[in-house]
Amino acid sequence: MTAALRRTGLLAVPLLLLLAVATALLLLLATGATAPAALVPVSPLVTWGLPVVRALHHLGLLLAIGGGGAAVLLLPGPSRREVTTLDPARRSAVRLAAAGALLWALAALAQVPLGGLESAGAGTDLDVWAIALGGDLGRIQIGVAVCAALAALAYGLARSTVLACWGLALSGAGVGALGLAGHAGASLDHTNAVNAMALHLVGVSVWAGGLLALALLLPRLDDAAAVAAVRRFSPWALAAVVAIALSGLLSASIRLSSPAELLTTGYGRVMLLKALGLAVLAVLGAVQRRRLGDRLRFRHLAAGEGVLMAVVIGASIALGRIAPPVPQVIPEVGDLRILSLVGYLPPAQEFGVRALVTVVQPDWVALLLAAAMAGAYLAGVVRLHRRGDAWVWHRAAAFLLGCLAFAWVMSGGAAAWGRMRFDAHMVQHMAMMMIVPPLWVLGAPVTLLSRAVAPRTDGSRGVREWVLAALHSGYARFVSSPPMAGALFAGSLVVFYFSPLFEAAMYSHLGHVLMTVHFLASGYLFAWVMIGIDPAQRTINPALKLITLLVTLAFHAFFGVAMVSATFLVAESWYTELGMYTAEQLELIQVRGGSIMWAVSEVPTLGYAILMAVQWMQSEDRRARQYDRKAERDGGAELEEYNAYLARLQVGGGEPAAPADGSAPADEPAPDRGGSTESR
Repeated sequence: MTAALRRTGLLAVPLLLLLAVATALLLLLATGATAPAALVPVSPLVTWGLPVVRALHHLGLLLAIGGGGAAVLLLPGPSRREVTTLDPARRSAVRLAAAGALLWALAALAQVPLGGLESAGAGTDLDVWAIALGGDLGRIQIGVAVCAALAALAYGLARSTVLACWGLALSGAGVGALGLAGHAGASLDHTNAVNAMALHLVGVSVWAGGLLALALLLPRLDDAAAVAAVRRFSPWALAAVVAIALSGLLSASIRLSSPAELLTTGYGRVMLLKALGLAVLAVLGAVQRRRLGDRLRFRHLAAGEGVLMAVVIGASIALGRIAPPVPQVIPEVGDLRILSLVGYLPPAQEFGVRALVTVVQPDWVALLLAAAMAGAYLAGVVRLHRRGDAWVWHRAAAFLLGCLAFAWVMSGGAAAWGRMRFDAHMVQHMAMMMIVPPLWVLGAPVTLLSRAVAPRTDGSRGVREWVLAALHSGYARFVSSPPMAGALFAGSLVVFYFSPLFEAAMYSHLGHVLMTVHFLASGYLFAWVMIGIDPAQRTINPALKLITLLVTLAFHAFFGVAMVSATFLVAESWYTELGMYTAEQLELIQVRGGSIMWAVSEVPTLGYAILMAVQWMQSEDRRARQYDRKAERDGGAELEEYNAYLARLQVGGGEPAAPADGSAPADEPAPDRGGSTESR
């Protein structure tokens, strides 16, 4: 493409930015959101300046995600062979991502004093930075700014796609943290509201960011590379559209009391405008994929998508400044105090074994994630069967049971009581570390991924290549040693429960999500090392596995005993503020939770030991069959050589002299040093 087309693409960015700002301001004026508040008048700098800063913020975010995703996943090229430098197309994508991440960091930082000024009101001499950082929103914005700045640094230093991938990961972490901002952080059902907002932002950033990055990068690519990049983006766009639609429906159900408010309230009309814009964008994207060979039509469709995207972003900015019809602030009195802290009232049924099965407190995003993982796994199995490859049925059954267990852990009775009672939380903890991960591991998802997804042949990396690269990295080799996996599995208990981290996780939704991710990840790592089917970098001695298992789970049980014997209450401030139980009741509940940890850890120990023994015997059987097949191929040459060696010993009356270097005699077969030589 010519330099004129590239300049046109760069000129389109500020024009779309202006359109987004103008849309946001017009919608704020139309809905009356710019009217001064009665109790705390807002500074004009907040009313008119905050939409501009947020527009810059969103633009930087989209460029950081879109440019990084294009360099890491979409663009064809020899990325794996370029260790010290990037090809020109990827270099442009990474520079675009670095510029976007830097803009995002500066805009996120600028929002902090503006938020403090909004809280303080107009005409005050208060320290707006102190006011902003005194609340959750200001601290979240600082965290987002840090993530964006680190992403900009990673992109700026990137000389290969590996460091660019770290920049993309940091950008994704910043997008996830944004889910706590706006109306979501104080919603009635704030667990689902925050999760839906995070999912919505991830979907929008992947979709809109990918479209924006491709529109800016395609003029630098030849026809074949452009078609390949857009085709690779299509499944990501489809998944993003589904995520946006479902999260939008969930958010609307929380903030609107009835569908009629879509037409009768300003918030509803802006939400409806945004939904219609996203629907039209989805249609244009589908049409665009059918016009890949026609570059002129493709550019025209991309221009139309850019205009609609700017309008949708403007509507999103306006929604963040308009009060929803359903009030999202809860007075902290009586049962409403529990509602304000947890996000829902206690279940009517008392906590017990029956409640674990019958009580449901749905976490809709977790249920969607469980369904998506199960669907992706089944799609891989179906693809294998269609091309005539076999897949063991019990692996699929194990993985699907793991998805079902994950859905129960996040939405069942343990989840309903998990933030109100320590014993219910401990049931969740044990399930997250000792039930869900082993089932997932026995499903061998990485093996299925490597077999069901075709490898790329142009040298670039897709999801399959990145997963395999991560498994063969030095970091994976370090953490996958049995002692390290056991230390992470059991040692984190002491750090988490005997420090303020557990209480912080109860107060903060982000902390609760990170706690869940840690439990699942450490449990998966431990299960993968102990009973994993997916390939590893090295064969692990079964005896070392067994020792690690016994030591780790014994420590787990002893930690339960320490919890039972503790003379202090874990997360005392949290449970006291809930006001549901007396101090004596809280002590009994903590003893019950420690007992659950102590007793339940024995069952997984037995299960792990049985599976390890079975896998050990199967490994020895496979080794014996390999030896028999080798003997059939060479006519038993190794056995005949060994028999001849024994005959020479008998005739000579002694053992042949060993060579000076200490190795076995030339006619002696190499000794067996134990351990299976085949991969896991």
